[in-house]
Amino acid sequence: MASPMTRSSLTPLSSRATAKALAARHGFATSGIALVPGDGQAPRAAAYAAWLAQGFHGPLAYMQKTQLVRARIHTRFPWARSVLAVGAFYDAALTGQPTGALLAYVARYARGRDYHLIFEKRLKGLARALVQEGVCAQAHWHVDTGPILERAWAEAAGLGWIGKNACLIHPGLGSFLLLAVILMDSTPAADAPTPNRCGTCRRCMDACPTQALVAPAVLDARRCLATWNIERRGELPRELWPAQREWVFGCDTCQAVCPHNAACRNPPGLRQQQSGRIVAHPPDAELTAPRPWHTLTLAECITLQPAEYNRLFAASPLRRAGLKGLRLSAITVAGNKQLEDCREVVSRCLRDVDSDIRQRAEWAAEQRQRRRGGCRADAASLGLG
Repeated sequence: MASPMTRSSLTPLSSRATAKALAARHGFATSGIALVPGDGQAPRAAAYAAWLAQGFHGPLAYMQKTQLVRARIHTRFPWARSVLAVGAFYDAALTGQPTGALLAYVARYARGRDYHLIFEKRLKGLARALVQEGVCAQAHWHVDTGPILERAWAEAAGLGWIGKNACLIHPGLGSFLLLAVILMDSTPAADAPTPNRCGTCRRCMDACPTQALVAPAVLDARRCLATWNIERRGELPRELWPAQREWVFGCDTCQAVCPHNAACRNPPGLRQQQSGRIVAHPPDAELTAPRPWHTLTLAECITLQPAEYNRLFAASPLRRAGLKGLRLSAITVAGNKQLEDCREVVSRCLRDVDSDIRQRAEWAAEQRQRRRGGCRADAASLGLG
């Protein structure tokens, strides 16, 4: 068995090649290297400061509290000289029956096991391997829960560009990517940035149900559905309830309409070549493995009880919304979609012990009455009433 290479035997180019090969071996579909500047300033730090100054972080107070650490990587890690950015591609295909399955109303990234748990295991192994192979002597990894601008570093590392939907868009994989970074105390050769290929397209901005994309790559979190039905556990302001449409957890609208994600709508696992470019990619098997809650209907979600919630959603991203948050969002979707299967359970929620659940159910019931009234009016105008 060959002994590990020593750090002194690696050139910047071979160090980068080794790091990327190790990233692939540990389950990441794409990776790249960015060098940390002498002052430790993160890429897009100025844009981040401007975003905070305009209040676009809204109820996400932690984004402002951690501004200094995010903007200056040397604040916490003075030894960091480079960043290995990695990404995993999750299943972007439409799944679940929109007539009733909860699965049809959940953002695609959240369908599988909590990716933080999956990434932690992979990143620990990858960081250890980087040291063992001599790429670096010190490494520290972060998923998106750490105070670091992971999308900006991923863009600087050449994984893709930050599109008008504020997501990182990989030229071959699209934006259905989950990102993480490993800080290193070495300086492998950096990867070249990827040119922005959004052009004049603005489909994501036009399609956003709450018009939360206020400028190219600028998201107003105060209006983003994911802020409210994930981070704020269903506490969406009443004026935005109709705009929640079909999203119980998260929202994929700005990604679903992106032309760079067209290949992702092919059947999972399909690989094709067109002019040498991959137009589809198999999803990460660990990120897309079936979960117990996949058989749950929207109606069953509305009346979910604590014991069943804990059993079905163990190690699931949906736990971030909490039981009450899922129920509130499911009732809102029932009001918007007017699914017949949900009518009876929404009526039962009118007597729920929780006043927030009752209020949301009252609103959902009002939508049905309003829609039925509108249908009668239309029929009368046509001489059918």
